[in-house]
Amino acid sequence: MLDFAVLKYRNQKLSEQLAVHKFEYHALEGKFDDLKQKQKAHHETQDLANKSWEHLVRDLKAISACKSGFQNPSCSAGPSNVSTDGTCIPKDKDFLSRLVETGATESSGCHLENHVHSSSTDVLQNILFSSNDSWHANKKSLLDLFAALPENERSRELRTTGTELSLQLNDAIQELSDLHLKHRRLTEKHHEERCLNARSKAEQKLLKEELASAVAELEESNHKLAVLKAQGDPTHGTPILFPTLGNKSLPEDNVRDKQKELQDLEACHKEFTDLISQRLVEIRRLHEDRIEILNKLSTFQNTLMDFKSISSSKAFQVLKDQLQKSQAELDHCRMLLEKLQVNKDKLIWQEREVNVKVDLSGIPHRVSLNCESSIAVLEQNRQKVVDEKNMLALKLEESSREPGRNQIISEFKALVSSLPGEMGAMQTELSKYKDDASELHSLRAEVHSVSDILARKEHTIDESLCRSAHAGSETRGLRSRVCELRQTNCELKLFVEMYKRDSTDSRDLLESKDGEYCEWAHVHSLKSSLDESRLEQRVKVAIEAEAMSQQRLASGEAEIAELRGKMESARRDIGSLSELLKSKHEEGEAYLSEIESIGQAYEDIQTQNQQLLQQIIERDDHNTKGAETGILCAKAQEYVPFSLATPSYMSFCCQLVSWTILQQNILSFHFY
Repeated sequence: MLDFAVLKYRNQKLSEQLAVHKFEYHALEGKFDDLKQKQKAHHETQDLANKSWEHLVRDLKAISACKSGFQNPSCSAGPSNVSTDGTCIPKDKDFLSRLVETGATESSGCHLENHVHSSSTDVLQNILFSSNDSWHANKKSLLDLFAALPENERSRELRTTGTELSLQLNDAIQELSDLHLKHRRLTEKHHEERCLNARSKAEQKLLKEELASAVAELEESNHKLAVLKAQGDPTHGTPILFPTLGNKSLPEDNVRDKQKELQDLEACHKEFTDLISQRLVEIRRLHEDRIEILNKLSTFQNTLMDFKSISSSKAFQVLKDQLQKSQAELDHCRMLLEKLQVNKDKLIWQEREVNVKVDLSGIPHRVSLNCESSIAVLEQNRQKVVDEKNMLALKLEESSREPGRNQIISEFKALVSSLPGEMGAMQTELSKYKDDASELHSLRAEVHSVSDILARKEHTIDESLCRSAHAGSETRGLRSRVCELRQTNCELKLFVEMYKRDSTDSRDLLESKDGEYCEWAHVHSLKSSLDESRLEQRVKVAIEAEAMSQQRLASGEAEIAELRGKMESARRDIGSLSELLKSKHEEGEAYLSEIESIGQAYEDIQTQNQQLLQQIIERDDHNTKGAETGILCAKAQEYVPFSLATPSYMSFCCQLVSWTILQQNILSFHFY
């Protein structure tokens, strides 16, 4: 019974310790979740840094490719450094390998290391080749200059100062190589720390698995204890294992085995608690290392934002000089293009003027042709009228030979005499119509020429507006290009200065670097002020050109308004002349209708004249017949005796005479 109580007590202690371990395990799970969230944020920051790094590498690769196109890629590097395994490596390759390894450890993941390594190697190789070429060129030019100097005191002093400066520069380069070596060692240490961190994470995972297995074993032991407790339940009297103190039914070896198992479990639990405490200490240390890495990453990001060092680099300055040269060439080509455009506009203007002159010279010819055709038609009409006049004159002469027609002939003569006056009036009206038509054609030609001039002015104004808009867009593009170049200059300065400040230096070197940075900053400020002044001058020139174009536009608009006023006045004149011409046409139509009515009346008179001539002939016939009857009557009276002249016969003769007289009177009445 005592052994069972001891076992129960130990089981209770183990259950309490298990609850404590469960609580600690849950706390560790919460911390692990927090670490996962922080690691997620860290991965997002790392992805952003990778994207920024790739963008920077692409820009630097493009700029370095443009720069390396003018350099010789087969230049020899400087002296060699010794790597960790004892092999000799050139300085430029050593620097490239260190720089790429630093970038790969601090700003990229394992899945991008090869791509970043190749691109960064290309970029830095181009930059180093360009810097080595410029260094060798400067060194060669310095030696040539020293060789060309005369032998005097100043030249000797200059040579001594040059050699001292070259020695100092070589010392600085040697110190820089030492710094790069230190930086390489630090990167190797950092890489080892990363490996240790990964190893500790793997061990932590194994410990979690072992802890889970230990928890499973503890649960199994709890289950076994519950079974033992159920077997020793007091409802069954005495326990099965220990029914009485003197009962020896079960062997004591089983109890000892159970005690031994419990002792082993306690020892294992103690070992697990010690191991968990050690792992917690390691986790805290790793958390501190992670915080330190994050701090380094933040400092690296802050150094990446320093754009002044990049803009003061020699490669950026050379690129800037090339940009200025290309800009000057572009301005020269633009000036030539503008001159050619002006000459082209002049030629087009002259060609249009020649075309207008040709059109204006063709207008009088067309007017003369129209006038000649109308004159020919009028001449034909006049000839017809003259022929009709001659025919009427002949008819009048023929009719004048007949007696009793003087009044009719006089009327016809008056009508014929009035016809030339009317014809002259009609000819004067027709000449007026011709003059009005020629004036109308000339006004139409002037309106056409004015409209052509107005269209040309509008076209020139549109072209000037397009050129001003193009110039404004070019100025905006140049401004944006200058801003981009400044930004890339700052990025290049940052990239160059980032690795200069990455290692620990001595106090003298730091002071010299600070002085150099101050001088570089002063030079950069002077260059930026010079660039700003040049940009301001160019902006002023662009503003003046825009003002001149605006003035030209205003003058062109004024000329357009004046030409529009002239065109409106010409249109009004054309309207008035068209109305006048319309009225003249109406008058001409009235004259023509009157002439037609006169011709119709003349034809009617001619028909009446023929009828009257026929009546006159008939009357003459009747007169001759009456005269013949009178003669016959007289002869009959002469032959008839007086005694035979009866009253009836006399009355018959009187009736016959009266009938003939009445017939003559009727004919004369019809004639008149």
